[in-house]
Amino acid sequence: MADIDPERENPAGFRLAVMVEGGLGLAALGLAKLCGVSLREQFPTTPRGFFEGAILGAVATLPMLALFWWMLDASWRPLVELRTQVQLMARELFPRGRLAELATIAALAGVSEELLFRGVLQSVVGDWTSPMVGLAVASLIFGGLHAVSRLYFLLATLIGIYLGWSLLASHNLLVPMIAHGLYDFVALVYLTRGQKNETIP
Repeated sequence: MADIDPERENPAGFRLAVMVEGGLGLAALGLAKLCGVSLREQFPTTPRGFFEGAILGAVATLPMLALFWWMLDASWRPLVELRTQVQLMARELFPRGRLAELATIAALAGVSEELLFRGVLQSVVGDWTSPMVGLAVASLIFGGLHAVSRLYFLLATLIGIYLGWSLLASHNLLVPMIAHGLYDFVALVYLTRGQKNETIP
């Protein structure tokens, strides 16, 4: 692996990511209190429940990773352009690809975004309307806030639907949290550390 120029350190990228994800977590807690949503009730109450949630979350990561690997090899031009854009963004924010930083960001994203989108928004809208409407609305908002392009919006919305479905199926918020965090970690590691010497088209 080629040495990385120390001048390419970008602590601001890591700090920005921490602030954004941390802010989403705080927003989730505030919105939950405002709307009277009990986040605690969406988690298991026994060690066995936590263990099962962690296992289910890890298993739920596999389809998302399969989609990720497929997109890496896809030759469809819009996907190639999106892949290039996301790689450049990840390497600009985290040029050294330090595992501790990537794990921190992935964990924050898994916890904060799932608290907000699945734990609060999906639950609130679902209680007001129906679980399927809650799933759709939360997923569309999730996709919209990740929309660096129309294709990314579509893919993020589909991922949001999948994560929301995993909550509905398991009744355990830990499941989408683990799946989201693990997926983000693997994707970030690949995008920042994999194929360092590759020239992005």
